[in-house]
Amino acid sequence: MAVNGNSVATTAQNVVNLANAVGEAAAAISALSNAANFGSAIRAIDIPTAAEVAGDISAATAAFNTGNAADWRVRLSMPTWPSFRNSPVLAPLMNVNGLVFPYTPQITVSTSAKYQSISTMHTNFQFQAYQHSEPGSIQITAPMNVEDPTQGLYWLASLHYLRSMTKMFTGYDPKAGNPPPIVYLNGYGQYVFSNVPVAVSNFSMTLDKDCDYIGVNIVGSAAGSIEGYADAISIASNAIGSSVPGTSGITAGISSLASGAGQIAAGLGLFGIGGSVAGGVTHVPTKSTFTITLLPMYSRNTSQKFSLDRFVEGGYLNSSPGYI
Repeated sequence: MAVNGNSVATTAQNVVNLANAVGEAAAAISALSNAANFGSAIRAIDIPTAAEVAGDISAATAAFNTGNAADWRVRLSMPTWPSFRNSPVLAPLMNVNGLVFPYTPQITVSTSAKYQSISTMHTNFQFQAYQHSEPGSIQITAPMNVEDPTQGLYWLASLHYLRSMTKMFTGYDPKAGNPPPIVYLNGYGQYVFSNVPVAVSNFSMTLDKDCDYIGVNIVGSAAGSIEGYADAISIASNAIGSSVPGTSGITAGISSLASGAGQIAAGLGLFGIGGSVAGGVTHVPTKSTFTITLLPMYSRNTSQKFSLDRFVEGGYLNSSPGYI
């Protein structure tokens, strides 16, 4: 019997949606035992899965530690999210603990204090009322020259890293609904960029026509498997079945359906995420330029604790997040 790929894909998505709905209902039911948590559980029903788990979301941020205080090169740290850490494509960056710009980049930094003019009648001068201050975006223009296949792999990893850093968690991601990861910018010592939390808001690259291209052999990149998502659904539904009386039969059916749908989809190559992707040869330019826009990202909690006196005296030089 022929299998309709669209039908299987729709069925698999419906299974995911059903498992999420059952999980949300189970959370609301378990909260009935504590009146203080009941209202919170009801309000959380429409929140995307895992979007409310603040502690777990922190895994999508990044850490920076070169282990060498004398290393003053400009660097963007590697997110601690497992997909970034385990990606074979990003392996060259993992070896140096982040995206280290191999050539000195041009960096433009701005900071501003906003004032609102007050127009007063019958005066010769306007008065300025302070509104707020803000760190502006950080513009990085980085030359990326390639001389051999090893440097070509690093160039490809840098390109893939910056592309990934501008995308959110969605679709079948365990943290679907969360924004792109936040990373740390370091460079030139503690007085310039020291653990500055940033988000990549824009990335552009120019492939020149007047340069040579080097062929680089790519071993291949392991793609996510649909069976992994089916396993996750099975684990979640089994957990619900053991905690909510009378639902074990339903959740067992969900697990079986998810597993079967996952195997069929993987066999048909649906979703574009099964198996491994053949590498082949990729051609990279011997000279190119990466242009990156970074936005400083300070949380409301840390901003409320900011002290100008401490900042002026250099009290934040060894702390995280790094203020600029």
